[in-house]
Amino acid sequence: MLEGVLMEKTKLIGYASAILGGLSFGTIPVFSATLRDLGASSFEQSVMRLFFGAIVGLVIILLFMPFQPKMVKQSMRFTGQRGYMLQGLILAIMIILYLSSIVLGTPAGEAALLIQVHPFVTLILGWILFREKITISKVVALVFALGGLILLVHPWDLDSFLSSAVGDALALLLGILYAGYIMTSRWNNKNIRGVTPIVSVSWILIWTLLIGLPFLFIMRLFNLPSIIIGFSFENIFIPKILLNGILLAVIGGLVPYGFIMMASRYLEASRASILLLSEPVGAMVLAYLFLHEAITLWYLLGGFAIICAVVITILAKSKEEIIITESLEKI
Repeated sequence: MLEGVLMEKTKLIGYASAILGGLSFGTIPVFSATLRDLGASSFEQSVMRLFFGAIVGLVIILLFMPFQPKMVKQSMRFTGQRGYMLQGLILAIMIILYLSSIVLGTPAGEAALLIQVHPFVTLILGWILFREKITISKVVALVFALGGLILLVHPWDLDSFLSSAVGDALALLLGILYAGYIMTSRWNNKNIRGVTPIVSVSWILIWTLLIGLPFLFIMRLFNLPSIIIGFSFENIFIPKILLNGILLAVIGGLVPYGFIMMASRYLEASRASILLLSEPVGAMVLAYLFLHEAITLWYLLGGFAIICAVVITILAKSKEEIIITESLEKI
């Protein structure tokens, strides 16, 4: 009986973590859009998020060292650090793409919805890479997803479609990377048993800075718009920009990824993915309240179709998930 009570408590922790993770993810496009309106480029936003996120991560690790030295030492092993480095690489690209998408004009709520392609992207990759079966549920999910994407970007309104086409494409690409991040996190769990989620996320944020900064400066070699690669220290230290940059790094970085890692320990990935759908809901509501972005009929219809596709996909993929996990463990 006691064991059953403990299992229910751990599931409750997992459910709460996944929902809170999704809601805190929903703050990212809102903070980014606020920074965009204050004149901060994607480069400047990315630098702030990478730098402040890594600083917070380093402070957390240093605070844990005197009290739990064995756990910190375990987190420093090569097997775990290899996973953190891979997650840091994916996260660095995700951050740059996400912030660039918002800066290029994709509304916060729309960006959060477009990212939700990640579950059925995982299934498509499973079919290509692991020869998983194409089932009726997958086809239905794909139809819903494509319909939702069309409604969201409404290509028949040519002016509106062209004005945010690049930003929308970056958000879709981010959804693909998101799937890779979740699967990598699941794969690395076996190497970091006994390490608290907050310490794991701290290492990932440090690696994200180490990998992301060189990547950003390579971007400056290309002839990209100033709204993407523009950079000024004076601009960053404007009080409103600096404050929002810190909030973006902490509330939009450390908090959601910590919740995701906690949820992945207590819940199956499929259930956690469904609960993370609180992200676009939170983003749309916050964007409406703080950015005065309209919640249009296309948002509601397109978002409903995408969420239906995600739920169908997740509910149908429990068997495939086992195959993918076993395949990843062999890598």
